[in-house]
Amino acid sequence: MPVYPGDPSPSFEPAATIAANGVNLTRMILGSHTGTHVDAPIHFIPDGIGVDSVPVPSLIGEAVVLDLSAKPIGSGISFADIDEKLENQNIQNKFVLCYTGSSDQWGNPETNSNYTYLTAEGAQYLISRKIRAFGIDFLSVEKFHERSAPAHKTLLGAGVFIIESLSKDLKQFIGKRILFISLPLKLKSGDGAPCRAIAVPIE
Repeated sequence: MPVYPGDPSPSFEPAATIAANGVNLTRMILGSHTGTHVDAPIHFIPDGIGVDSVPVPSLIGEAVVLDLSAKPIGSGISFADIDEKLENQNIQNKFVLCYTGSSDQWGNPETNSNYTYLTAEGAQYLISRKIRAFGIDFLSVEKFHERSAPAHKTLLGAGVFIIESLSKDLKQFIGKRILFISLPLKLKSGDGAPCRAIAVPIE
């Protein structure tokens, strides 16, 4: 399973088996940002809340899925890119989810360090539109090894949660209204946690 380069690689090992112990039990080792996951403010904001303090209603709501796959893999999503795709839609208090096409390269080692990301101005624009949360279909919203982390700090500093490593299946919801649910494991003071992301079409 691809993880952000440098993060712990997940492992799953039998701790007990039916044959030997009468029960199956698995030992799991993984980073808090493994697979599809939610970033909590404390991930980058020193006095930010942990994932256990993120209100559940903030993680459930209507979502808009934007198709940014025409951009070259490895480029940044700008204010203009988002504004063009929104076409004057009202996104206040909604999730904005970006299908970049990077997820179609899932498993390609080169893409792990060269994926489409959100620029600082793109993040600031989303804040100005008062969105609830932002999601993207690859390992990070941030340009690879961008140590100042402007996209993370802008979004999380404004209380806008981030969902990363969404499935490439996101593309089937482009242009459709969906109810989006992204409930992370409730890790005490967690900087992030794996979540099960669910999209339900709204008729």
